[in-house]
Formats: sequence, C-alpha cells, structure tokens
Amino acid sequence: MKGTQDLRHRLAQHDALSDSNTEDSLEGLDSQELLLRALPCSMKEKRLLRSRMRQLRASAGRDVSSWVAWRKRQSWAHKQLQEGIWNLVRIFQLWKAPLDEIGGNFGPGIQSYFTFLRFLLFINFLAVLLATGFILLPVTITQEITVFHTGLGAEPECMNYSSDVSHRSAWQRFQDIFTGKGPLEHSYLFYGAYHVKQDRNNHYNVHLAYLLSILGYLFACFIWILRRIVANLVQWQMLRWEFKPCVNARIFTEWDFCIQSPEAATLKQRNIYNGLKIDLAEQIRHLQNQQRTRKQLAQLYLLRLLINGVILLLMGAAFYCIHVATEISQGYSQEDAASLGVLSQYLPPVVISVVNILLPLLFHILAQLEGSSPNTEVNLTLVRCVILKLSSLGMFLFFLGRRVLCIGNRSALQCQQCGYNKLYQCWETHIGQEMYKMTLFSFLTTLASAFLISPLRRLLTKHSSCSLVQWLGKEEFLVPHNVLDIVAGQTVIWIGIFFCPLLPLLGCVFTFLIFYIKKYTLLQYCQPSTQLFRASHSKFLFQIMLLLGLFLAYTPLGYVISSLILTVYISQVQANRQVTERLKRQCVLCVQEKWCLVRELAQLLVELP
Repeated sequence: MKGTQDLRHRLAQHDALSDSNTEDSLEGLDSQELLLRALPCSMKEKRLLRSRMRQLRASAGRDVSSWVAWRKRQSWAHKQLQEGIWNLVRIFQLWKAPLDEIGGNFGPGIQSYFTFLRFLLFINFLAVLLATGFILLPVTITQEITVFHTGLGAEPECMNYSSDVSHRSAWQRFQDIFTGKGPLEHSYLFYGAYHVKQDRNNHYNVHLAYLLSILGYLFACFIWILRRIVANLVQWQMLRWEFKPCVNARIFTEWDFCIQSPEAATLKQRNIYNGLKIDLAEQIRHLQNQQRTRKQLAQLYLLRLLINGVILLLMGAAFYCIHVATEISQGYSQEDAASLGVLSQYLPPVVISVVNILLPLLFHILAQLEGSSPNTEVNLTLVRCVILKLSSLGMFLFFLGRRVLCIGNRSALQCQQCGYNKLYQCWETHIGQEMYKMTLFSFLTTLASAFLISPLRRLLTKHSSCSLVQWLGKEEFLVPHNVLDIVAGQTVIWIGIFFCPLLPLLGCVFTFLIFYIKKYTLLQYCQPSTQLFRASHSKFLFQIMLLLGLFLAYTPLGYVISSLILTVYISQVQANRQVTERLKRQCVLCVQEKWCLVRELAQLLVELP
C-alpha cells in the first residue's frame, strides 16, 4: 500500500538520521509510531514495521547522551504518574457505578440527567466552601453580631423589627422549620445575622467579603457552565447527520475489551444496543422527513401554530394564578400569620408546583401530536418547559418585589417613608425566607412523588382494568420534566444566595438525596422509555437551561446591588447637602457678626468728641 511504502521510506531515512542527530531521530520515531497506528494495513505488516522501529530506537539509544536519556525517563515517569492519578480519581469518582448501571439499563439520555445532578452538587459545594471561608468563619470569630439592616431609609418607624422568639410553643418551633421564622430567622442561615461592627482593630470587612464572595461565585458558575456548553456544542456538531458513523464501524469499535465481569458486559451490550436503536430511529425519521409533500408540511406548520397558541393561553392563566397566590399569601402572612399557619405561607410554592407539574405533561402530549422525531420532541418540550418554569419564577419574584419593595408602587402610603413596604422591616431576610420555603417545598414534592404517587400509579396499573389507567400505563422517566425541576430548584438557590447564604448547603443535601430517590424510582417503578434520545443533545440543552436560570438569578441581585449603590450615593448627597447648608449658615453668622461689629464701631465713632 502507498501509506506503508511511505512509512518504510521514512524509516530508511531515520537510519541515516540516527548517525548524525540521535535526539531528533528519537523524536521522529515517536511521530512515526503515531502514523503507524493510523495506517489502514494488516496487523502482520504493522508488527513488522513496529519491530523495525524498535530496532531503530535501540540503535539510537546506544549513542544517546545521559542528559537525553534522563529527560526521556523523566517524561515517561511523569506520564505514568499522571495516568496513575487519573485512574485513582476514576476509582473514587462520585456515583460512577450507579451511573454505569443507569446508562446500561435505560440509555445515555436518562444517564445524562443523573450526571447533571452530580454537576449541580459540585456547584453548590463550591458555594458552601466560599460562604464558610469568607463569610461564616470571620463572622463567628468576631463574636459581635447584631441584626443587620441595609436601611433604605433611616426613620425610626422603619426599624421596628422585633427579635423576641423566646415565647414560642413546640408546635410553633416545628412550624419554624418549614417557614424559616423564629430562631431560624436570626441564625446564620439568613441575611440578617451577618453584620459585624467595624472597629480599628478589625481590618477584615465582612460586608465587602459577603458581596464579593457571592459575586465571585456567580461569575465562577457562569465560566464553568459556559465551558461545558462549548464542549457539548462541539460534540453535538460532530454528531449531526453529516458526521454520523456507519453502523458497522460502531459495532466493531465500541466494545470495551477491558471488561471482565459479566454484569459490566451486559450493561455495555445494552448501552450499544440503545445507541444503535437511536441511530436507526433517526435514520427512519430522516427518510420520512425527506418524503413529506408541501401539503403535509403546511398541515404540520398549521398544527404547530395552533399548539403554540394553546400553550400561550395556558401560560397566561398560570401567571395569573401565581399573581393571585402571591398577593393572598403576602397579605395574610402579615395581617394574621399566627392564625393562618404554614399552609397559607406555602400558597405560592404550591401553585407554582401545580403549574409546573400539569403544564409540562400537557406540553409533552402536545409535542407528541406534532409528529416530530424523538430528539425534536424532547427539544420542543424542553424549550417550552424552560420558558414556563423560569417565567413562572420570574413572575413570582416580580409580584413579591412589588409587594415588599414597592416596585412600581412607590406612591403607596406604606412605601413613602422607608422606600420599601414598612411592614417588612428586614425585607432581605423575608425574601430569603421565601426562597428557603420554595427550596424546601421542591424537595418535599420530590419525596411525595417518589413514595406516594409512583407506588400508587404502579398499583393501579397492575391491578386496575380501567381504560384511563391502562392508557396511562407504567410510569416512564420523563427527562425534560425531571431536568426542569432541578434547574428551577438551582435557580431558586442562586436567587436566594444573597438573602440566604447557606441555602447552597441545603441544595447539596437535597441534591445528594434526590440522586438516590430518583434512582430508586427509576429502577423500581419506571420502565425504559419508548423514545430514546442522544445524551449529547440533552447535555447541551441542560447547560443552556442552567445558563438561563443563572441569568434570571442575576436580575434580583443586580437590583439589590443598585439599591445599595443608590443608597450610598443618596446618603453621600444628603450628607454633602447638610454640610453645605451648615457652611451657608456659618457664612451668614459670620456676616451678621461683622455687621454687628461695624455697627458697634460706628456707634463708638459717633460717641467720640
């Protein structure tokens, strides 16, 4: 073959090169080794060529200098060390065995969901490290903690914040766990506990560290997510239709010959089978799309237009329900919170959860009616659901800010004196409590779904002959629905991290538990999905959704920082105005004193003879 002849010609050149420059000869042989691996020749010819290369390397090594030999040994030892460290890391990699089991039984698409959970766990753990090192430990060491209030106004009426939690019953203390009130309200969990009296001996500014650590964490999250998006985008582009490998190549190249246990071999076989099944389904769908007529395309576009119109109407109704729930909850929680209890304060999370459970299921059904491919169907459901969930959360934040911070309603009587609603004296802690309740309620919803709804559905499917139950069938693990749940939960954590700095700690605990809860639900109650899709598509869209959630979290934080900046600016302007007025009064007094002296001097001159 031409490639083999070319390699032999190069090896012949190395015979002459080894006599003149040993170091260059060794480097050339290394490059020829890489070329040999890519040659499309038989194994017998490769063995002969490799034997010839070993002979050249041995002859070149006889005359090599001690410095070159030492450098080669160091390079080899460094590579071996790197490989050993990487193998050790892979052994202790978090959730490696469960992820392999899930990927073998249910395909790479569902496996990507659990991999995404692991990524969120690392993100929240980073926030815990930063909050502990730069905020919690310095505040604990100083031991001079008071209730912190940024103070958009400085009137006495704006500071009537009660901190008496000593006279609370056991039932009220139990309710405090779910509402964040009582002793939790004044703990390190919320914003109000992180105020340290600055003195000359304390050079560590906790307030500045509080702000910069949170901003640095959010910026690190942005960079981390952006890098994963770029990596997944490259992989997605390589797996487009134009770059798909043939089935024969995948069959003969995807097997891992290092597998020894029968269980691992079975999982690998299932994984390859699922991948081939996805390829064949996409090929059939691609051929069907090419054979569509103009009439069929017009009908498809009309159907999609009607479906999107129905989706917009449903989302409008959902936003109105969130608005009503927020107004009712905030009004009741301030007027009669003791008598209404926990349920009224959880009204917005309940409504948002009901909306985010029902509408994604409807979106999934509507996407099936469109007749799209499995990947397109998943992508459409993801796009619609992410718009729903993030906009629902954004609407709740807007209505909450309108109620608490008087956004768009500064002329109200309760907002005129303090610049915010004076019923919420420590409004930062109040917003942190709302984010705390939403995070906790999301986890409780996951528990209820795993241990109440899923077993009940399985029993009904197994023992009931009702047509509706049989139509629902055994539960399938809907990746878009589950991914959007954790994306919405992570967005709430990002939004609440400024008002509740230890909220990522709860996120770590909940994410760790959700992994095993979802794995148990998947293995016990779910069947393999009838529509498989690629993990590369899913990973890319997961990161895009997470990035959108991060951008949504920037909005309230940016607003709070611009309150802070405006407060400092307004305070400085007021202080300068007071100094100016004081100087004006002093100037007037000086002029009056001089005129008084002039009049006295004139009177003395008149009295002189």
